[in-house]
Amino acid sequence: MPQINIDPVNRIEGHQKWEVDVNTDGRSHDAKVKGMMFRGFEIILQGRDPRDAIIICGRI
Repeated sequence: MPQINIDPVNRIEGHQKWEVDVNTDGRSHDAKVKGMMFRGFEIILQGRDPRDAIIICGRI
């Protein structure tokens, strides 16, 4: 099964790597996104409405 690796993903804050497994018919079978830099946004946003991320992370 072919795999598409996109590393590094730029134009974002931090570093990411994308791995996508593709079936023979060209459709994605499995996808993983790996963040290699921890900034703590995940902890700050736990239990909040997802729409709060736009405001909170945009100001940090």
